[in-house]
Amino acid sequence: MRAIALGFALVLVSGRALAQEVTQPPEAARQTVGLEAGLDNAIIARLTYAHRLDLGVLRDVRVYARSTMPVATPDLRDWSLDAGLRATVIAWGDLRIAFLVAPVMKSTSNDLFSAVGLGLGETMLFGYEGARWGLSGEIAYEELFTTHVRHSDLYRQVGHAGARDGWYAFSSTTAHGGLRGGARIGAFEIVARAGINTTGELHSVIPPFYATLGTTYGF
Repeated sequence: MRAIALGFALVLVSGRALAQEVTQPPEAARQTVGLEAGLDNAIIARLTYAHRLDLGVLRDVRVYARSTMPVATPDLRDWSLDAGLRATVIAWGDLRIAFLVAPVMKSTSNDLFSAVGLGLGETMLFGYEGARWGLSGEIAYEELFTTHVRHSDLYRQVGHAGARDGWYAFSSTTAHGGLRGGARIGAFEIVARAGINTTGELHSVIPPFYATLGTTYGF
């Protein structure tokens, strides 16, 4: 059963807690929408919406929601949703350290099993975030606290006849580290990301890297 849960984590589209912008949005822009595509555990497309808040205590606070789906072989049964909070905790001029936290929900289905997982993702960003360009390092960790698995008749025939459906705790962890950079032209921003994927225990996964390209629009 542990292998099924681990397989679930590896075939799911990514849902790590990442707001896409790497530059400072225009002062008048309170909302942004973004579209990102590339390799991130699978060939994916990701749609993001973010809204800036004025909280006083924390700087550059944004709430956001994202939806991710595979596009190489589109399947409405495979998706990831996350919604969370990004805030700058330390700033020195245009040098910043920001943290992101987001609950995550993931779903996948294949001939052997279907599964829905619930968890939490955390990300730290550190680097330069200017008005025209930005470059930051990113370190992220995600854990699925519970996963509901339903086995198919095929799995019971060829795998384990006594497989039990239900909720399984702490089914998987994932981590990644890399760089993100981009440039802004008015309300539009172009963003590229690349780095290394591992499990939460720093074991290798397939594919071992991610690389995406995207754009955001502020309004």
